[in-house]
This record gives sequence, C-alpha cells and structure tokens, in this order.
Amino acid sequence: MSDTTPRGLNDLIGERRDTALLAAVVVVLLISIVVASLGAGGHPFPSALGDGFPFADWVNDGEQWLKDNYRWFTKAIAGAIGDGLDRVELFLLVTPWPVLVLAVALASLWCGGLRLALFCIAAMLFWGVVGMWDSAMETLSLMAVAVAIAVTFGILVGILASQNDRVEAIVRPILDTMQTMPSFVYLIPAIFFFGIGGPPAVLATVIYALPPAVRLTNLGLRQVPVETIEAARSFGSTPLQVLLKVKLPLALPSIMMGVNQTVMMALGMVVIATFIGAGGLGYEVWQALRHLNIGWSLEGGLSIVFMAIIFDRICHALSASRAGGRAIVGDRFRLLPGWLEDADWARAFERGLGAVCGFCGTASRRFAQALAAIAGAAVRPVSRAAAESLRRFIARHAFFAASAALVAIVYLVDSHLVSYGDFPRAWQLSIREPADAALDWLKVNAAFIAVTTWIRFVVFTWFLDPLADFLVALPWWYTIALVTGIMWLSTGRWLALMSLAALFFIGAVGLWETSMLTLASILVSVFLCFLLGVPLGVGMACSNAFEAVMKPVLDAMQTMPAFVYLVPVLMFFGGNVVSAVIATCVYAIPPIIRLTNLGIREVPAETVESARSFGSTFLQTLIKVRMPLALPTIMMGINQAVMMALAMSIITPLIGGGGLGEQVFNALARVNTGKGLQAGLSIVFLAIILDRLTQAWSRKRRLSLGVQ
Repeated sequence: MSDTTPRGLNDLIGERRDTALLAAVVVVLLISIVVASLGAGGHPFPSALGDGFPFADWVNDGEQWLKDNYRWFTKAIAGAIGDGLDRVELFLLVTPWPVLVLAVALASLWCGGLRLALFCIAAMLFWGVVGMWDSAMETLSLMAVAVAIAVTFGILVGILASQNDRVEAIVRPILDTMQTMPSFVYLIPAIFFFGIGGPPAVLATVIYALPPAVRLTNLGLRQVPVETIEAARSFGSTPLQVLLKVKLPLALPSIMMGVNQTVMMALGMVVIATFIGAGGLGYEVWQALRHLNIGWSLEGGLSIVFMAIIFDRICHALSASRAGGRAIVGDRFRLLPGWLEDADWARAFERGLGAVCGFCGTASRRFAQALAAIAGAAVRPVSRAAAESLRRFIARHAFFAASAALVAIVYLVDSHLVSYGDFPRAWQLSIREPADAALDWLKVNAAFIAVTTWIRFVVFTWFLDPLADFLVALPWWYTIALVTGIMWLSTGRWLALMSLAALFFIGAVGLWETSMLTLASILVSVFLCFLLGVPLGVGMACSNAFEAVMKPVLDAMQTMPAFVYLVPVLMFFGGNVVSAVIATCVYAIPPIIRLTNLGIREVPAETVESARSFGSTFLQTLIKVRMPLALPTIMMGINQAVMMALAMSIITPLIGGGGLGEQVFNALARVNTGKGLQAGLSIVFLAIILDRLTQAWSRKRRLSLGVQ
C-alpha cells in the first residue's frame, strides 16, 4: 500500500534510476576495457593536430615583446616593491623581539580575548625557541607587503564587479583560472620580468592570493538587502554615500573573510616563492628537504603552521560582529574549555582570572586617564580646544592608548636602559634531534620496513600501474568522446563543449599521455584518501572523544606546508611515483575526513530516531540511513581532495613524481613561460572537469534525497 503513495513511487523511481546508472557505468567500463585492449596504446593524439598549434612559442614571443618594450615599467614596479619590502623587513628585524611579542599580544587581546593573546605569545616564542625568529620576520615582511597590495586591489576590483554585471562577467573566468592555476606557474613570468628575490616573490604572491578578496567583496556587497539600499536612497543618499556608508559596513564580515582567505593563500605562496630567491621560513623548509632533515623541516613547518593560525584567528576575531575590545573589561574571561564549566575548580579558576582581568582593565583605564591628563597639559598652552579633544580621544580609546604607551615604554627601555638583543640562546630548544632519532629508528625497524615495502608494492602494482596503462591505452578520440558525453549528461551542453575544447588543447600541445599519467596519479591518490578518510570521518562522527583528538591533527595537516610531507615520504618510500601518490594522499585527506564527519553529524536526529524506533541497530542506522544521507557532503569532500591533489602534483616532482607537474617544474628551471603555462593550463582544465563532475554528482544526489 505504501508503494502507491507519491513518496513510495519516488523511492521506487529513485532505486530504479540508481540501478540503471550502475548498470550503465558497468557497461561503459567493460566497453572501455575492450577498447583499451584493442588499442594497446596504438592511438596516441595525432602529432599533425599539434604541430600547427605552437602555443608555447606564442606565449614566449609575446612575453619577449613585453620585456623589450616595457622593461622600464617592470623595473620601476620591482624597485618600488623592493624598497617597501626592505623597509618592512628592516623594521621587523631591528625591532626588539619583546616589543613585537607585546604588540601582537595586546592586539590579539583586544580583538579576540585572553585565550587568543596567550596563543599568539606562545606561537611567537616558538619561533625564537627553535631559532627561527629572523626567518619568521622575513616571512612576515613578505606577507605584509603582498597582503597589503592584494587586499587593496582585491577590494577595489570586488567593488567594481559588484556595481557592474558586465565587469563581473569579465572578472569571474579570470578568477577561476587564477585560483586553479598551479602556483609554480606564476613564478616563471615573475622571474622573466622582475628577476630573482623579493619583488617577484611579492608579485607572484599577490596574483595567487588576489581572487578571494575580489570574490568575497563582490559577494558581500551583492548580498546587502535591497530594502536597506532603497531606504538609504529614499533619504537622499548618493550612490557613493550608499556604497561607503551602507553597503561596505554591512558587507564587512564577508570582506574580512576574503582578507582571511587572501592571507592564508599568500602564506602558502610565500613558501613556494623560495624557489625564486625569497627567504624566510619557506627557505628553511626547502633546505631541510634538500638535506633530508625531518627535524629541521618539522621546525620550519610548525613555525609556518603557528603563523597561519595566528593570522586566521585574528582575522576571524576582527570579522566578529561583537567588538572584542570590551573583552578586557568584561565580567568573565573564558580561558578554559567550555566543557569544564561544571567543575568547581574550573569555576574558581575563572572567577580568580576574572578578578585579575578586572584589575588589569581598571589599571589600564586609570593609566589612560593619566596619559590624557599629561597630554592635555602639554597641549593646553598651544590650544585649549585641542587639549580637550585629545584628552577625550584618549579617554574614549583607553585600551589603545594604554597599549601604545606600554609598547613605547618597553621600546624605550630597550633603547636607553637595557638592550634585549636577539632572542636569548639560553631559551632555545630543538626538536630536530628527537625527530631525527625517531626517524632513524623507523628506518632500521624490520616491521616498519616490511609495511612500507608492502604499501609501495600494493599502490604501484594494484592501482597506479594498471590505471596508468589503461588510460594511456585508450584512444584519444574515445577518451574525448567519453568525457564529453559524461559532462553533457551531468552538467549540460556548455560545460561539455568546454571540456571538448580543453581536451583538444591538451592533445594539441603534446601533453596527452602526460596528462593521462597525471590523471591516473590523482585518481589513485583520491581513491586512497576515500578508503582511509571515510572510516576516520565515521569514527569522528560516532565518538566525540575521537573527534576532539582528530581536530587539532587535521588543523595542523591543513596548515602544514606541502613540502614538509615530502621529507618523511622520501625517506620511507624512496624517490618514485609511488612516493608522490602517498604524499598527495596525506596532503589531500583532511577534507574527506572533515566532511564525512560533518555530513554524518548533520543527519537530522528525527531521522535517526525513526530508524531506531523500527528496530535498526547502530550499525544498520549508520550504513543504511546516515551514510546515504551524508553522501552529498562526502562527495564535496572528494571534490576538495581532488583539487588539493592537483595542487600537490606540482610539488611531487621533487621526490620523483612525473606528469604535468614535472613539466611545470622543468619550465620553471628553464624560465620557459610558454611550456609552463601550457602544462599549467592542462592541470587547470583537468581540475575544472573533475570539479564540475564531482559537484554535479553531489548536487544530483542532494536532489534525489530531498536535501537542500
């Protein structure tokens, strides 16, 4: 009887559709195997189609023309950026370390509270403890200049795009290409036009990190309610006044999120920029990789992780709707985790901490009042009105005034009384020796060697080699027709035609077989991520304790520079394509774990209770209810893993990986922008095809489940 209801009919139709889809996949796979066995690699992309498409020569000729005619312009830009970078770097290196730590701590205390301030202090002290203070300051200077330029231009372009649909239509595909283009590709023209060192690193970082600021500024301004805009216009506001006084303030949270993402992307690019002469923490990690020193790379990687977390937390705190400046004078400080709130000792600790913070807040206000009185007395002989205005300003911004005065006092003490000097060597500790010792023990452990040998054999023999041979053996025309047909059925006509053109471009520039090898590595890496990540995500969803353990691990994995993963993988598995697949898997697995956990936890409690009321066990509810409903979210995790795997493919040539990444890396070594760009665009096209397919499958699965 239930099958005659609309819901029952929908379920029946959905089941038959899934069965038909599975049958179609099996049939297509069998046909592909037959075609590959008949072709046996005998149908490569015709060279006649590629000989007439000298894309690399066109790019190189255009680049040379620009260099011959506009070298003076690029030199002027490089000189201006170099001067600014040198000034910022000199300021950070010369400023005493206690002054910088105190300034960052006070700023984070104002915007995020005590917990954030203590973390920032600990993170900055870590740079000094491991002997990387100067390197961290070099990275900070590069970040400061690059982010300032990227945010300025990003917000301006985002404002223009939000005010004009035609500008947005022009900007959007450019941003898509910029975000999917491998970061190494940006280094090649930067070297060609601006040479080696800081200026090309800054400009490459700006280009790579610009898109989030543009996108989220445009998005935030377009999401301002129409009623609010109309109300402002009805009161006689001009378009400029509406923009500056209505739209921008309401869009500020979205803009700040764009700034946050820009900072994160810039930090990732700063590490890669070490290949064109940029110093800092990225150089430390690169040198550790060259010397195969896991401890050294771990110190550099953790320093970058802490820097990323500092930027991330401060940006999030600044984008919060509530002003964090009132936290210091509030009734309570929440330093301990919230789950300890019921413990008596935790409440007593928080009360004592609140009393201390209240005392500090009162002291800062009184200190500011004294500063206001002194400043007013100093200015009063010149102008009483100016003295009163200054006094009121300082009283109104007591925390800022007290903080600035405290930083100035510490600086003056260093300059005239006691010089702090460099970070004290007596405080320095090293984690290199224990990390290296642990690695040396693993390298000679028979059981560990047996496990790594088995993993290398299984990955290559069972997955990578058969899939690579299969994709290369497929005739080019069959692969193009198959992918175009799948895109047509999944995403529509226009994306299918775009895929057709993209695949022809890959073949025409002579990168067909290389692209198939890259695709095989990506698919194997993502499949391994799926096999490992889904069970871990399920474990996190089923156990709060396991989730609490995994969250900081995933945070560290996602902020750790990709280079850091190469060192242990190289030492355990050697330099080969299997090592590249394993490093890619480790780098790309966090999104699958996170989104599997998120998808299962987002299944409505009513649905779970309904399944249990019908007698389903915990395992049955998980497999037959929660996992199917979480599948769209898991598919988004796979989508993110694919994107991260493609980004990692540029770095894996350092440990023996091949494919398109090797082409980009070789082009960088030869400063050949044309070769690098055509390989980079091939990676972009593969990324777009895989991205649109996984998103389409996720969207269709959501619709079939009735999930919004």
